[in-house]
Amino acid sequence: MKIRTLALAALAALALVPASAQTVTVMGSTALGPLVKQAAENYMKSHPGVQIAVSGGGSMTGLNQVVSGGCTIGISDVFATPAQDRTGIVNHNLVIEPFTLIANPRVGVSSLTPQQAEDIWTGKINNWNQVGGANLRIIRINRPTSSGTRAVLQHTVAHDKPFSDNQLIQDASGTVAKMVASTPGAISFIELEFLDLYKGRIRGIAYNGAVCDKQGVGSGKYTLISFGHAYTNPGKTNPAALRVANDFLNYMLSPQFQSTVVLKAGYMPVSYVEHLKARL
Repeated sequence: MKIRTLALAALAALALVPASAQTVTVMGSTALGPLVKQAAENYMKSHPGVQIAVSGGGSMTGLNQVVSGGCTIGISDVFATPAQDRTGIVNHNLVIEPFTLIANPRVGVSSLTPQQAEDIWTGKINNWNQVGGANLRIIRINRPTSSGTRAVLQHTVAHDKPFSDNQLIQDASGTVAKMVASTPGAISFIELEFLDLYKGRIRGIAYNGAVCDKQGVGSGKYTLISFGHAYTNPGKTNPAALRVANDFLNYMLSPQFQSTVVLKAGYMPVSYVEHLKARL
């Protein structure tokens, strides 16, 4: 009788779980992470039983994990490689990500030419006085090789040349911003959202005379931008989880989310790509 009662209780408990109950795991870009976490919180409120777990690790980790089936959605600041594309993963462009060079306010520089920026990151320039700033040694703060932000920096600023070996490595946007704020001579590269969060403690550096803001990006004058991607893998994902993942991504791509949450977070709607002059 006791066993029968326990069995009935277990069945009753299962009946309380919504039919749509499903867990979606998201891994990858620490740049996109905060935006995706906010979207997940909003989505779960209106979808009882759905759990969306968001973690970091970097863009390359997100791509590798979604390829292997280790997560439902891989988020990335860079496109998948041709080899990764051949595995059958599906790309969803979520947002346009503006990135900006940042520095400690004590460096005394507010703008860099493309050549100056390249020479700093490749190690040809090692003191701020070489670009009209204070007599401070340049402290480069970069991301690990798993980072999509690092890949964007290397392509757009270093023009695919090797970085200087004289650099410090930090693996998250918030940590990078804090380190630049507390380190005289520091320079780094970060998404626009964190420039706003650390306003007054770090300085945004204009690039080629253009400032990283909505006007600069929208006019095409500011060119340090990338897509924020989400990848799914239909071949290695439970169909029920894949349906929820696709519905969640459709929510993130909805006009309401794109025109409100995306803009407020310092990103730009993907629809803006039609007006951009910079190549993505």
